[in-house]
Order: sequence, then structure tokens, then C-alpha cells
Amino acid sequence: MNLIEIKNLKKFFEISKGSFVHAVDGISIDIRQNEILGLVGESGSGKSTLGKVIAGLHGRSSGEVKYQGELLPEVYKASDFLRLSKEIQMIFQDPYSSLNPRMTVEEIIGEGLKIQGVPSAEVRKKVKEWLEKVGLQSEHMSRFPHEFSGGQRQRIGIARAMIVEPSFIVCDEPISALDVSVQAQVVNLLKELKDSFGLTLLFIAHDLSMVRYISDRIAVMYLGKIVECGDADEVFFNPQHPYSKLLIDSNPIADPQKEKLREFKSIEGEIPSPVNIPEGCRFAGRCPSASEECGKVTPQLKSIADGHEVACHLFK
Repeated sequence: MNLIEIKNLKKFFEISKGSFVHAVDGISIDIRQNEILGLVGESGSGKSTLGKVIAGLHGRSSGEVKYQGELLPEVYKASDFLRLSKEIQMIFQDPYSSLNPRMTVEEIIGEGLKIQGVPSAEVRKKVKEWLEKVGLQSEHMSRFPHEFSGGQRQRIGIARAMIVEPSFIVCDEPISALDVSVQAQVVNLLKELKDSFGLTLLFIAHDLSMVRYISDRIAVMYLGKIVECGDADEVFFNPQHPYSKLLIDSNPIADPQKEKLREFKSIEGEIPSPVNIPEGCRFAGRCPSASEECGKVTPQLKSIADGHEVACHLFK
């Protein structure tokens, strides 16, 4: 069963009259109930924008986003946020700027329940419970964000999202600002919460190994488009799109000796401007396998195996 259904979703930002940034440009993808969908791609590919549109933080330019079969509003009103915040939440990338420095931990985590009209005594009880569930202590309630490490702040952000008991959470690069040793702790916490509460997650990240570890499926995004999607292990170990192959080849190997000896393959060239989108395949100008057709015709996602889709002219 699909929890989130996205059809031909577009989000453009106007930067001047008649000039737009094509951040998300015609994406259609479903997120199944109780799964973790990993979303990867270079900076500027539109990953975070997609997550924010699903969560209602950006209005969409066109297309559809459905939650449990309900078509979500194109632009959220205050009443929409009040109703849907109990179902859809977001964990942000920066654990420093995403927490109000003037609010205590109790106020930050409990704010969502207070907005929903939950009595103060019940809110305080729930905040204590969730601090313990994310690995913190109840005596932390009276402290302010600056008194915590980055990993602890991200746990506060997770507790803030989870306290309203949502079904779906957008995790917008929640580990990219953390130390490597802390990243694994946060990812394992998210996996535990997903299993315990039957959550569905969209996990956006750059670290492909971590995405493969936490995700059930992986979608690869490039310049506003999904270019490959499939089972996490299948996409990671058997990528088919040239961009996916180069992206995964650029991922460091955990073994220092093997990493030292291997031939490093970088992605040549720069990602094209999201304002002046090239014709045809958007990766054609950087692709080692590009043909004349690639520069003229935009490839569509097509199934090449069970549950494995690729948008590439190499697959007819």
C-alpha cells in the first residue's frame, strides 16, 4: 500500500520575470507504507525541495501529492498545517539553526502538542518520555539548545517530530552536519523508531553507504528528475544509469587498503544550470555513454527489472 503518491510534481522558483529555477521538474514516485525511501544526488539536484514540497513547506507549481489517497493542498493554510502536522513531520539538516535558541528543550519538543491543544501536564509528561526514547534525560528539559552537542540537538529535533506521533517523516539530510561517529547513532535511532512505530520515511542524504544501510529502496535524483529507482541493494550494487554508476563509484570504500589502490572515477563537468535546462537527457553533457539521441530526447523512467526503473536511452 502506498502512503505517499506523487504524480508529475513540479516546483519552480521565479528569480526574475520569466526566469525560473526548475528545482523539481516532473517527478512521479510512490512511497510505500512502512518503508524507508532513500533519496540521493549531488547538491542542487532538488532533493531537499522535493521533501519540503511533500511536507507542505513549499507550495507546488503543478502536479499532485497524495497522502493516504487524499490530495494535499497546493499551498498550505494554517488549518492545513494544524491538521496535517499530526501526520507529516520533518527532521531538518542543521541541528543548530533548526532549534529556537530562546526556547528550552521542553518548549521546543512540546510545541507541537501545545498547538494541538494538549494540556500542559500531559505535554510535560510526553516530553519526558520522548527525551528518554531518543537517548537523552528528563533533566535536559530546562536547558537551551546551545548547551548540547550537534548529535544531541539532532535527537531533540527527532523528538520534536515524533512527539505528535506522525505516520510519515521527511528526513532532510539529518546526518550531514554530524561527526561520522554520531551519524551511525542517529541512523540506528531512526531505524529503531521506524520499526517500533511503523513509520514511513523519506531519507535524504549524500552518504550512499548510509542510505543503502537504512533504506528499503533508493531513488537517484539529478537536476530535478528521478533517473533511477529500485531496491536499495540492487541500485547500490547494480546501478544501471550512468549517473548512478559514477555517483556510487565516487563513494569511498571502507577498507583503507582497497580505497588506496582503487582507480577513482569522478563525475566530469558541472551540473547544468537549473534555470537553463538543456534539451534531452539532463546528464548527457557529462555522460561518457551519451549518444546523439540523448541530446535531443528526454528519457522517461522505464522498468528494466522487477521494481527497478531507469530513465536512460541505453535501455530501449
